[in-house]
Amino acid sequence: MIAKHEITVGKCYINEKKGMAREVVEEVDRHKVKFNTFDLATGQLVPKPFQICFKSQIANWADREATSDEIAMIHPYMPTDWFQSLPTSEVTLAKRELAKATMLETVAQNTIHKC
Repeated sequence: MIAKHEITVGKCYINEKKGMAREVVEEVDRHKVKFNTFDLATGQLVPKPFQICFKSQIANWADREATSDEIAMIHPYMPTDWFQSLPTSEVTLAKRELAKATMLETVAQNTIHKC
């Protein structure tokens, strides 16, 4: 089990028994985070955009932090693969969230390069 204060945006956590990985993508507040879930057997994103839970729930769920090999297996993923299985409203939401994440990543990269 991982301590809840160790749950960090950008890190990925593994539940070995379930064969799943959860990647923390955003902090909602001091106690909650948004995450994506991946199937470790296939490396595919589980078709539910941005789930939210308490950091303590991720800490209790996870056996350990993901290795670099496990992270490489799930990234990069192709969002179009899982869009097809979502209802239209969820596709729209997922596309907005993906666009937001891409924009934030671009801004962060540009900020880093200017330093």
